Amino acid sequence: MHYDHVRPRNDNLPAPRDMTTSTLHDDDLTAPSNPTPSALRDDDLPAPCDTPLSGLRSTNMPALCDEPSGYGDGCADFYDQIYAPPPRMAIARLAALAGSGPVLEAGIGTGRYALPLAAAGVAMHGIDASPAMLAALAAKPGGAAIPVTLGDFATMRVPGRFRLITCLADTLSLLADATAQASALSHFAAALHSDGQVLIETAACPTTESTDTHIDIALTTATGTRRYAARRCGVSVTALDGWAAAAGLTLHERWRDWRGSPWNGEAGSVFSLYQRNDVHRYR
Repeated sequence: MHYDHVRPRNDNLPAPRDMTTSTLHDDDLTAPSNPTPSALRDDDLPAPCDTPLSGLRSTNMPALCDEPSGYGDGCADFYDQIYAPPPRMAIARLAALAGSGPVLEAGIGTGRYALPLAAAGVAMHGIDASPAMLAALAAKPGGAAIPVTLGDFATMRVPGRFRLITCLADTLSLLADATAQASALSHFAAALHSDGQVLIETAACPTTESTDTHIDIALTTATGTRRYAARRCGVSVTALDGWAAAAGLTLHERWRDWRGSPWNGEAGSVFSLYQRNDVHRYR
């Protein structure tokens, strides 16, 4: 189905591309890791650290965006219309990293990654601060079978130990500030198996400091014109590596796509895979 677009409220933001299909081929190395159908693509949203702040804050942006649950509660009912399912290569790579599991997805949302992974036999768990997102997940086939925790993953640790913890689609940038982001890394590290790994997807950020960006876009969806609003605190790889090190994690690999192509400073998604510092003791 094709959805028309409403031009963004600010000229600093590009209008979403006119797409009639939500395609991403496994051999497409430059496509974003979480492509979207016609209404919105990740690369239509500005990278958190690349966009000037002037004009991006709407004068009537709801305070809800500043709450941990605000982003998800604001877009849960149309989220799956604007973000397409992940490519097969993403699911295959995540399943390979998960091994025997279990896996914890921080910011599980409506289950874009969790549901296909669970269908592939991966033992999934999730945490999300948005009741609306978790309700959307539970309403889908297989969604109610995935154990979830309602809470802010920056302040709450999910019980258990995990072989893989993921935080994808630049979800880390939705946390309030660098302190919350560093706290999230600490919680991730504490919840790992001795040989576990943490995979974090961020948007490439040219500075070494986190930078706030406010996004406020009007979109036409199947249920009418809706507002997509988010406050993002961009994450640089320098800051991310520092938080990981403080949490006892070491960078293992860094890619620019789901194929595992090395990241060399390119714009777009950055995938950082971390291991515990003491992993060598268990191998």
